[in-house]
Formats: sequence, C-alpha cells, structure tokens
Amino acid sequence: MIYRAVHLLNVIRINRQLFLVAVLFILFFQLIPVVSASDDQMMEYFYEYGCSNCAQVVPVIDEVVGQYGNITLEKYEISTDYNGTTGYARMKVYGAYSVPAVVINRQITILYSDYNGNKSLLRELLISGIENAPRMIQNNSNQTIQDTDPLPELSFFMVLIAGFLAGFNPCLIAVMTFLATITLSSQGGRKDMLIMVIGFCTGIFIVFMLGGLFLLGVVRQHPRITDSITLFLVLLIGIMGLWHLYDAYHLSKHDRSSFKTPDSFKRLMSAIEGNAMEGKNILIVSCIAGGVFSLVKAPCVGAVYFAIIDLIISQGNIAKGGVYLALYNFGVVFPVLVLGVLLAYGMNPEKVTEFREKRRVEVRIITGIVLIALALLIYFKVI
Repeated sequence: MIYRAVHLLNVIRINRQLFLVAVLFILFFQLIPVVSASDDQMMEYFYEYGCSNCAQVVPVIDEVVGQYGNITLEKYEISTDYNGTTGYARMKVYGAYSVPAVVINRQITILYSDYNGNKSLLRELLISGIENAPRMIQNNSNQTIQDTDPLPELSFFMVLIAGFLAGFNPCLIAVMTFLATITLSSQGGRKDMLIMVIGFCTGIFIVFMLGGLFLLGVVRQHPRITDSITLFLVLLIGIMGLWHLYDAYHLSKHDRSSFKTPDSFKRLMSAIEGNAMEGKNILIVSCIAGGVFSLVKAPCVGAVYFAIIDLIISQGNIAKGGVYLALYNFGVVFPVLVLGVLLAYGMNPEKVTEFREKRRVEVRIITGIVLIALALLIYFKVI
C-alpha cells in the first residue's frame, strides 16, 4: 500500500510538472505574436516632386527597410492631399519643415541637415533610429493632424528686413525724389505731396502683390513645376546680383547707371509733372506711376522680392503665403512713405539726391553681394 501511494504521488508530481511545462509552452507561443506586434515599427518618408536630394536618399531608405521584416514604410509627397491633409501638414506635426525628412515611430526625425547628403551617415542614422526607436504610441495612430503656424522658418523680422532692403534702393529713391521735386515746385502743398506719396506706394504695393499671388497660385495648381520655378528664380536672382555688381563698376567708370529707363516711363513722368502743375488727378496718376515703376524697374527693386517668393514656395503652405507677401510689400513701401512725409514737412529733395548720388556705388555692391548669396543659399537648400 505504501509503495502504491508513493508511486501515485510521483505520477501526480510528474504530471503536474508536465502540465506546468505545457502551460508555459502554450503561453510562450501565445506571447510571440504580441511581442512581434509590439516590435512592429513605422517609417514615414516625406519628399517633394523634382527634389534631387529626395531622389538620392530613396535607394538608401528602401535598402535599410528591406533589411527588416517588421517596418511599414509610408511615403508622402508634401503638396499632395491625403484624406484631407497635405503631406506638408503631416510633416510639420513632427517639427520638420524641409525635405527630405524621415520619421521613425512618430518620434525620431531625421532631416537632410543631419547627414548633408552623406549616404553612409544616413544609413547609420536609419539603422540606429530603427534599433533604438521608442515603442510607437498607438493612440496617436489616428491623431488629427492640425495645420500649425504657417511658414515658421520665415520670420516677420526677416521678411520686413528684406522689404526694407528693397525699399532703400537708389532707383526707388531717385523716382521718389523726382516726384517730390515736381510737386514742391508746383503750386501743390503738403496735402498734394502726401497724396502723391500714397498713390505711388499704392501702385507699387498692388503690382507686387498681384504678381506674387499669381506665382503662388500657379504653384498651388501645378505643384510639379515647383522645382522649375525655383530654378528659374534662383537664376534670376543670381543674374540680378551680377548685374548690380556690374552696375557698380559702370557707375564708377562712367558716372551713370547701366539700368536704362524706358522712354515710355519718362513720358509718364512728364504726364505726372503736367498734372501736378495743374493740381488734378495726382492720386490716380501717381498710383499708375508706382505700378509702372514696379514693372520697368524690376531689376532694381524686384530681385529680393523673387527671393522671398522662392522661400515661400520651397517651404510649402502656399495658400497662406500671401500674408508674408503683404508684409514684404509693406516693408518695400514703408521707406518711401517715410521719405515722402519728411519731404512734405521740410526735407530738401536736393539733399536726398546728393546722398543717393554719393552712395549709389556702395549700395549697388552690397545689394549685388546679398542677391548672389541668396541665390547660392536657396540653390543648395540652406534656406
């Protein structure tokens, strides 16, 4: 009896051990899919049509993703709409504002500035990000992506300074002084002078605003031509910079600018002079003069404007870029408004002309260098 009891206890003990092993074995295989599911990772790649840097990193990304079997790769073109949200809006949620950009598990962001075109370094960053990425927060998978503050890389201060740079231009000051001289030499007083200044600035503002909104509208309707427009603007800015440097040399040698004023604009100035003498239609005629000036003197004033437009285009959110255009255009006309008020209240136009003639070579050189630097920085996607 004792032997049978001991044998029975041994059998029960062995069966219990086998049962525990079986339970642990079952639990182990049940936990495997849970662990693998928790190890699943997501990589989001943001790019833009025509972006050469984006095209260069795609093979590296595909190669690294192919080495792992648990990575979901999602690609977003920044100007394309995905279920009511643009790729650019998605990218901004992660604090990225330029392409190419890679986000791992919605927490690790790799920007072009992190590797500067070095593919080996990019590969190392991707592998390190995948292997060390925190677990993806699942409750953010359906997060609502809201549009944040537009164009954070462009500050109000930067746009205003660019506008002031264009506003304090010898060409603009020359025409402004000419108009002031006409008004003050006629029977017109301070009121006529202020009306003329407001009209001239309004004309400049309207033409620049319409031109910028037209370019931004074209890019919004046809996002694939963004790269072509960017290249065109970069070339235009660079050419204008070289032209300003040449004009500085031309001024120093011949004491006259290489920027020619069309005869049609001279006739318009004569028409303004006639109307000012008669004291009629000053507002309308000066407004037209400001608009025409914006067109015929674009090489003098508009190059920095093209740089601002290119920055807006390259950073996306085209629909809200008009706010920055308006701010820039206000910066352009603000020096003219200040000069007009000073002239109306006693400043001698001859002193303004004397200052312009004395410093115009230096202004041309500084403007040319700034424009060439802008063209290079935009081309190499530094800004």
